[in-house]
Amino acid sequence: MIRLSVLSIFAVLPALSIHAASPAFKAAAGEVVPFTLGTRLFSNRAFTVLAVPPALEGARFIRADIDIAQTLTCTRPGTLYALAATEHPENSLADDLLAHGFESLPDAPFQLFGTQPLDKATLFRKTLAVGETLPTRKWVVFAAHGDLRLSLLPSSSRPLGGRENWRNNDGATLPNGIRLPRVWPPRHGDPATNAPMEVPYLDAPPEVLPIDTGRQLFVDDFLIAETTLTRTFHTATRYAGNPVFKPETARELKPAAVCYLGHGGVFYDPAERLVKMWYSAGDLDGALAFATSRDAFTWRRPDLGLPVGGNLLLPRGGRTRGDHAGGDNCLWLDTFTTNAAERLKFMTQRDARDPHWLASSADGRAWSAPVPAGRAGDYCSFFYNPFRNVWVYSVKRDGPRGRSRYYAESPAFLTSNAFNRAVYWCNADRLDAPDPVAQCAPQLYSLNAVAYESLLLGIFYIHLGPPNDVCAKGKFPKITELKLGFSRDGFHWHRPDRRAFIPAARAEGAWDRAYLHSTAGVCLIDGDRLLFPYCAFSGIAPDGTRGMYHGASVGLATLRRDGFASMDGSGTLTTRPLLFSGSHLFVNAVGSVTAEVLPADAPLGSANGSVRESSASIDSTCHRLLDVSAFANRPVRLRFHLRNGHLYAFWVSPSESGASRGYLAAGSLGRPGIIDKD
Repeated sequence: MIRLSVLSIFAVLPALSIHAASPAFKAAAGEVVPFTLGTRLFSNRAFTVLAVPPALEGARFIRADIDIAQTLTCTRPGTLYALAATEHPENSLADDLLAHGFESLPDAPFQLFGTQPLDKATLFRKTLAVGETLPTRKWVVFAAHGDLRLSLLPSSSRPLGGRENWRNNDGATLPNGIRLPRVWPPRHGDPATNAPMEVPYLDAPPEVLPIDTGRQLFVDDFLIAETTLTRTFHTATRYAGNPVFKPETARELKPAAVCYLGHGGVFYDPAERLVKMWYSAGDLDGALAFATSRDAFTWRRPDLGLPVGGNLLLPRGGRTRGDHAGGDNCLWLDTFTTNAAERLKFMTQRDARDPHWLASSADGRAWSAPVPAGRAGDYCSFFYNPFRNVWVYSVKRDGPRGRSRYYAESPAFLTSNAFNRAVYWCNADRLDAPDPVAQCAPQLYSLNAVAYESLLLGIFYIHLGPPNDVCAKGKFPKITELKLGFSRDGFHWHRPDRRAFIPAARAEGAWDRAYLHSTAGVCLIDGDRLLFPYCAFSGIAPDGTRGMYHGASVGLATLRRDGFASMDGSGTLTTRPLLFSGSHLFVNAVGSVTAEVLPADAPLGSANGSVRESSASIDSTCHRLLDVSAFANRPVRLRFHLRNGHLYAFWVSPSESGASRGYLAAGSLGRPGIIDKD
């Protein structure tokens, strides 16, 4: 398996080459060794080669770190062999090799290393042409004999590497003006690093920022040229009446008293003016169940009239592919689709050795034929990114820092083997503090996201321990807490506040003692506030039985609309050059706010702009401040003056109603659609 250290490649030699007069590979990145019996396969593992197929006699390979994935490109044609697992449920690259045109050689799988059946390998072969790319990840070994050269993707294709490289991007342009690299998603992340994720668009923002899509939030400095205000991040407030939904029916109370959002889904359906929730009943692998609400606080379980009974859509079980619920489900109410039969999207894993499966339905009563998404860890999810019109699969894999997430995307949800094209995305990093008692290295348990106004809002499930065996023995839930991240390009996450947005109570007897989960959809809009549904475990069922996965209920946490971050105090904030087509400047603010319009090329700190208007002290999430129609469709700056206040967001609307034309997360109660428009 070619597992190439990012440090060794970038610091030593960016190419792996094969020359006719040389052994198969010649490189300074990693150690080049013959593929022979007893040879150690990986630089950071003791596994040795137990068998050499005839086709690989005399071949050479690069022995490198097992944990670092890279995308290689062929720069000199030749025949390449690949050894890949065919039985490993998470790490097999076999399906992807076949999809890339490799042929499986007829030899039976053999024990390449180790003693487990999962470590048996199958041999694949392909003649590569110049320009073909090869994804690598855990458990694939490339070997060759002849005049073949493999290199990293050229530096011009790498999305990172400094302000000027990012500004030279030549890919798609997003509604916020960010231009992506031609090669997307980025393919050079390092799952072994503990460094926070780089966010290149903050280092090199566009020269002019279009703001026609959504409310503009101050979660980072993307919009800000200069300011004397102070940024404050805010956490959610847990509803005092929690839990709002708990196990009550016979199917929910047995075997473990669980109503589980893992990930499930909570969405507002404007077609029926109902909040809808899909969850697992009874335990983590329970039946797929359905509940509805008018307000997200009071719920009912409708009798669906299906053979499985009550409010259940699919029965418990995972041995068949299409008629059982499986486990760790994720559901998405797609209000953008024009095909009514595909409004409900569904992902599930039905067996540990099986792929994850994708299906769609009009309402959950009947499902399309399932499509395999690919093999991965046990807790994957997906979401829709409307800024690029793609479905994003958040794929769980284990790596050098434990649980982490990989990224795959497709314009069509029902894409076969989409996981096989996944690239490393992110994990917990050095800024995620360990639990003071458990003292375990933090891991990224899951990552959900949703389009909120002008950006993607991400929920990071940070696992803080203890390990599963400790929790199972002690019969108490492990700790996961929910933290926030923000992305303006759909891939890179800015995580400035590492406090728990929704923390675990960590108290014996508390309904939300630990093991917190968000849900697909992330949050709802309810007037002036956001509602965050979440699931938590107490570890205790009503009958007194205990277990690490016992006693799961659903609660709500609230936040002021747009209230993730505020610019506070008394002072000014001047934006970067902006471009808009609307007429009415709105703010979400507390205190006294004044706005003025400046030429885009005005020096920072220059005299007053041509328009200036004051507001009396306000406390409003949608306050019309200024008519800016005279400045539409040409770059300008805005300067806000704040006195004893808090500025959360601003936007320019085409109408006096304040419609932002942004995205409304999992829906806004009472609103007719998922986009804020008149």
